[in-house]
Amino acid sequence: MIPEKMNAEVDKTSQGVLLDLFEVDLTKFGGSIYYFCNQQNELGNNVVWRGIEYQAYPIQLEGAELTNEGASNRPKLTVSNVEGLVVGLAEQYDLLIGAKVVRRQVLEVFLDAVNFENGNAKADPTQELVTLYIVGQMTALDKFTATFTLNLPTETDDALIPARLIIANVCGWEFRGDGCGYDGFAIMDQFGNPTT
Repeated sequence: MIPEKMNAEVDKTSQGVLLDLFEVDLTKFGGSIYYFCNQQNELGNNVVWRGIEYQAYPIQLEGAELTNEGASNRPKLTVSNVEGLVVGLAEQYDLLIGAKVVRRQVLEVFLDAVNFENGNAKADPTQELVTLYIVGQMTALDKFTATFTLNLPTETDDALIPARLIIANVCGWEFRGDGCGYDGFAIMDQFGNPTT
C-alpha cells in the first residue's frame, strides 16, 4: 500500500526523483547485508535512508510490474561486477540462490536530512514502498555484470526448501511410512474406496 504522503507527492504534476534502494541479505549464508542505490544524494555522497547508508553502485531491476492476473512475473536484477564484487559473493555464497533482496522505493523529498546541504524538513522514514524478493537463479555473469532472476517469497512450486522438491498436490512421502506423519488406520484403498 502506498503511504499517504507519498501518494500525494506522486499525484503532483511535477514529482521528485523516485529512488530504488536495494538490500541484498546474505545473513542466512553467514554473510552480511549489502546496501545499494543507483544514485547519489544532493551532496554527491551515498544516499542515507532511515539512518542506513546505501552505497552508490550500478544496479537495476527490470520487469517488477505487479499484476493480479496469471502467473507472477520474474524480475531481473542486474548488478555491476565492479572489481569482481559479485563474482566473489557468488562463489562464496552458492550463486546467491535463496538470498533475500529488499527493494525500497523512496521519493527524494522524504530522504533523511543528511542527504541535503540545508537539511530536509520533509524527511519521513515511513514514506516508502517495500517489496521482498528471493534470488531464484543467476542467469548471466561476465566481467561487467551479473544478472539474477528474482522470485516472490510465496512461490514454492519446484523450489528446494531446504532440500526437498515441492510439487503442488503431491506428497513426497510413502503413505504411513517414514516421514509421512500419519500412522493411523487405513481409511480408504488406493482407488479411494472406504475400508474398515
